[in-house]
Order: sequence, then C-alpha cells, then structure tokens
Amino acid sequence: MRGRSYSPSPPRGYGRRGRSPSPRGRYGGRSRDLPTSLLVRNLRHDCRPEDLRRPFEQFGALKDIYLPRDYYTGEPRGFGFVQYADPHDAAEAKHHMDGRVLLGRELTVVFAEENRKKPMDMRTRERTRGRFRDRRRSPPRYSRSPRHSRSPPPRHARSPSRSREYYSPPPKRRHHSRIIVIEIGYFLWFVTCLAICPTEICFTPRGEASGCLFRVLASGFFKMQGFLGFCLLSVEFFGFLKLKFISNYASGAFVGINLGTDVSNMPSAPDVVSILKANQITHLRLYDADAHMLKALADSGIEVMVGVTNEEVLGIGESPSKAAAWINQNVAAYLPSTNITAIAVGSEVLTSIPNLVPVLVPAMNYLHKALVASNLNFRVKISTPQAMDIIPRPFPPSTATFNSSWSATVYQILQFLQNTDSYYMLNAYPYFGYTSGNGIFPLDYALFRSLPSVNQIVDPNTLSHYDSMFDALVDATYYSIEALNMSGISIVVTETGWPWLGGANEPDATAENAETFNSNLIRRVLNDSGPPSQPKVPINTYIYELFNEDKRPGPVSEKNWGLFFTNGSAVYTFSLSTSNQITGNNSDFCVAKPNADPGKLQAGLDWACGQGGANCDAIQEGKPCYLPSTYQNHASYAYNDYYQKKRSVGATCDFDGTAATTTVDPSHGSCKFTGSSTITPNSNGGFTTIVAPGPVTPQGGSATMNLQVSKIRFLISAVFLALVLL
Repeated sequence: MRGRSYSPSPPRGYGRRGRSPSPRGRYGGRSRDLPTSLLVRNLRHDCRPEDLRRPFEQFGALKDIYLPRDYYTGEPRGFGFVQYADPHDAAEAKHHMDGRVLLGRELTVVFAEENRKKPMDMRTRERTRGRFRDRRRSPPRYSRSPRHSRSPPPRHARSPSRSREYYSPPPKRRHHSRIIVIEIGYFLWFVTCLAICPTEICFTPRGEASGCLFRVLASGFFKMQGFLGFCLLSVEFFGFLKLKFISNYASGAFVGINLGTDVSNMPSAPDVVSILKANQITHLRLYDADAHMLKALADSGIEVMVGVTNEEVLGIGESPSKAAAWINQNVAAYLPSTNITAIAVGSEVLTSIPNLVPVLVPAMNYLHKALVASNLNFRVKISTPQAMDIIPRPFPPSTATFNSSWSATVYQILQFLQNTDSYYMLNAYPYFGYTSGNGIFPLDYALFRSLPSVNQIVDPNTLSHYDSMFDALVDATYYSIEALNMSGISIVVTETGWPWLGGANEPDATAENAETFNSNLIRRVLNDSGPPSQPKVPINTYIYELFNEDKRPGPVSEKNWGLFFTNGSAVYTFSLSTSNQITGNNSDFCVAKPNADPGKLQAGLDWACGQGGANCDAIQEGKPCYLPSTYQNHASYAYNDYYQKKRSVGATCDFDGTAATTTVDPSHGSCKFTGSSTITPNSNGGFTTIVAPGPVTPQGGSATMNLQVSKIRFLISAVFLALVLL
C-alpha cells in the first residue's frame, strides 16, 4: 500500500539550517557598484566548471566561471570564481551557497575583490614582470611560502667606453657543466619515459592529458639543481606508474550478493565468510550493520555495503548527533580492517514506508557530514536503494520518468548523489516484470536468452535494441534521471535475482530458470559494458540472495531466492567469476533430507559412524564440519562418507527414508564432503578452499605488475648510472 506522498519543491542546496532572510535588496546604491563575482573556496581539485554551474545558475544568469590553475604546474588551486550578470543574484547565491556541500566538501563563498583577469591582461602583466627579471631564478608567482621583496638590484651607471670592469664575470665552467648534466639527464629521462611508458600510461587514472611526460615538463625540471631533482622526479614517476598498474589491475565490473537474515539455522558469521571466500564472492551487501558479520569480515578483502534499517532512518533523519553516533559505531569502528565502502540508507523507503520520506534526505545528509567529520567521505559512499516501482512505465526506456508523486523527493536524492559523487541504488527484478506483464514480453527476454529477429525488443524513439529486460530496466532509470535534468550519476543494481521454487500458481519459479537467469546475469555484468544509453558504464550488481530466507512471509517463491543452502552447498550450478571454477558438480552425494525425523537421523548417524564404518572425525566439536551443529548436517556428512566408500559394493542412500542423493556438492567453508573436487586437504589435516583474490591494495599485486616494476627500476638505474658517469 502506498501512503500519502510528500512532495516539497526541490531545494536549492544542502547545508546549514535556520539561515537569516535572503540578502536580496539589502545593499543600497546603483547596481553597477555592487559586486557580481563570488570567490568559492575549498573546491576539490577535480572539480569542473559544470559542477559549479549546476548549483549556482539557479540563482540567476551566469557570465563566467573560472577555475584558476597554477601558472607553472598547471594543477588546480582549490578555488574558483563565479560571476553573475546581476549583482543581486550574486548576493542571493552567496547567502545560500556559503556552507553548502559540493562533491563532498563544504564550500566557503565570499564576494571577490576583483573580477577574473582576461588572458590578455595576464600575458601583458607577465611580460612586464619578466622583462626585467631572470625567470630561472624567479619563484612561482603563487607560492605558498611568505613573500619577500625581490626587487632587482639597482643598476650602476656605465661609462660610454663600456670598460670590462663594469661587466659581470663570465659563468664558471663548473656551473656550465652542471647545466649540461641537467639537460642530458632530462633527455635520458624523456627517452626512458618513451621506452617504458606506453601512450595510455602517460595519462592520469582519470584520463586527463596531464600524465607523466607532461608532469616532468611542467614540474619545473630545469629549475632543479643537480642530481637531487632528478631523483625526486624518478621517485614520483615510479610511484605514478605503480599506482597506474594497480588501478588497471583492480578495475572492472563486479557481481556481489545480498545477505538476508530471516533464515532458520543461520550459519555463524565466520562460516558465512568462509562460504563467500570459497565461492569467490568479493562484494557483500548487509541489510543492517551486524557487529558479528563486520568483525568476521575483517581482513577478508571483501567490499561491504552496510545498511541503515528503515527503523533507524527516522531517528537519524531528525538528529545529527544520532547520525554521528551511527557512523562511529557501525563504520569508523571497523575501518580499515573491514572494507566498508558504502552505506545504504533504508530499503525502498519511497514505496514501502512513505511516512519516512520527509526525513530520508536529511538522514543521508547528516550521515555524510558525519563521514566528513571522520575524514571517511571519500572512502564510503552514501545512497538509498529504491524499487523499480517508482518508474510506472519503464518501457520504452527513452520515455520513462519517475512517478510524479515522488519526483520532488527523487530530485533531492539525485542532487545529494551528484554533490557527493555517489551512485543511484536500484532494485530491479525482471522476474516480477515478466510475471506481471501478462505475456507482453517473452520469457527468454527476461532470462537473457537471445531472441529471434522477428521478436527483437526495440525502443521506437532511439531505435536501441535491448537483449534483456534487465538492460531495459536499468536504461529506463537512466532516462528517468535525465528527465530531471540530472546527469553523471551511475547506477548500481543493489537487488536482482530469480526464485528457484514457487507455489502452484508460480510456474516460472524453477531451479532451471533461476540457474539460467543468474548464470546469464553474471556473464552479462562481467563483460564491463552498460545499457544502450550508457554503453561505457558497467552495471555493478548484487544478486538477491545468499541463503533462502525461509522465515519470510508471503508466497512460496518469496522464501526461495537463495543461491546456497545454509550448509554451504549450492542450490544449482553457476559461477560467480570469470574463472573456470563452477559452484556445484555432477557427482552423486548422499545427504539427509531437510524434513527428516530427528530421531531417525540420530539412529542413522549412530549406525553410519559405528557399524557402517564412516569416518566421522570431521563432525566432532572443533573440527571443520562440526558447524552448523545440527542432526541434518552431521547425518549428511556421515551418510555421504559411508555412501562414497561402500557404493561400489552395493551400498544405497536410504537410511530408513531419511536420506537421498543429490548432484549438489554439500561441502561448505572449510568442510569438505567425501567425493568433493572443489576443496583439497592441506598439510594440517584440515581443508583449503579455492579463494579468489580480493581487491588489490598498494601492499599487494600481481606477478605481471611486479615484473613491470622490476623493468622500470632497471631502466631508472640505467639513467642514474648515466648521470653519474656524466
């Protein structure tokens, strides 16, 4: 049920509350005497003019936006100028924008003392300054060091005869040699860059044309004296290359997974982490900030998205102090060992709990300010997952818009995401799109299967072809964002999936369809491409979900979205990575039935471990297969060990009707069932799982990167030797 909507008009910005009335009209005198230019301080160095234009142009027409750069290095200086046509608009903007957050930083906005200098003025001024000064000896004009008087020495009168005593002595040979060494060193440096620095390496990780060669030229190499300057540049260049290799190695789309907790016999937090590692899951979304899970995830390398529950949103949205306490208790306390990278504020608040809508964006703002106060705002992103339901007509995607009842609030959310450089969290389920579509779209379209040419899905407005409903839903969201005049906000799908079991009225909830959907989804996401409107923006995705939440109310399908049983065995075969490791196999295993009588399970367990001759050491307390400590888990291990050893001589898998064979490998975490091929014994008698490498950090890397680094060190050493010989 959807409650009464709350639709305030879009605000002009974020920041302090309870400001005094607008200053418009406060100043007297003629308009031409009032300031029209604003000085905006505390900008991020990657801030662009467009980033300033969006929030500032809402107060009036802009004449100019200028972001100064250092004259010598070309680096941004962290402040900018915004000039209005009307001075009253400038006053209004100063009043509203001072203290607001832009790209994660709180702005300081004051009237500028003078307007922007024209390039001709700057060139004329530099010509005048440089005509009487030795530029090689001049410090950078905008140096942060205290300024000292640098007036040229007084000129001495010279006689018409121009005798030699009035001339400066010629430069010493030693000084001249040093200049030659520097120039030859620069030449060798340049050649070294060309030899080891491919074209793409000579750009920053953001793709800006200010890479290593340009930085060498712009950083004042010729001003550095002797070998010390060369060493410093070598260190800088080496560090830049290492950062570049790491960036390339760690890039790419990912598939994560959601962890719901409405589960009977929920495994312990360490066991959950073992299951994640064994199946190469590198991204996890929690619906809360469970302390046990966050501790267990420490040093695992798994990227974690924690959740602010819907019950917590109200208190946080009304109290900045509660927001700060939440960040300290649930985020800062676990970093950096637990790799928390995002906070999901609520879950589908707009459609599920409309009475929380007025405090949703304030809660996001307060949490972000708490991150800023803890210096974590660049490490942890904040967003709020929303259902696809807030876009009533997602097809054709090019005409999709947000529901008008929510558009004002969505605008505030998008403005927050844009200002904090975060992303939109989308819950998109092709299963529901298909089952509620009354046959409009074919099942193959929802399952990522190829369609015949006569059934191609095409947007009539853009002529874009959609190979899957998943892509169409994501694209509909991009177009809806664009309809609110927002751009530059990427989408992360925080929930999607397919149920593997349903009731009599849910014929499409089958294990075959779930396996097809999730396998094709993983393959689709990991190809690093986006939907037709954003082909270069990967669709990072979290699958719903890790375990079946059998405690959830609703139809049968609602309880059966899990990829794994609680013992760690896969429900069906799939792969969560681009490697060849497949979860599940085609071997037969003998396991206890889920609903078997506990008394019969105990009897069967005793017989298997005794007369049957099964090796039951692994299910003793403290051993790899002891947890979860249930009759079903222990009986499954004992039954399977007996069955694998005795099947060749006629043993069956029955145990008084309490057991059955399955092709699903029941191994989980560090527990290996007899007959499994995915886990191998280690030297300590335990078992070692195959674990995917986690996100690369500066402390680790690939062998390829280490080889490249060795080559770079060798070349730099060669340049060093050449300089010494000179």
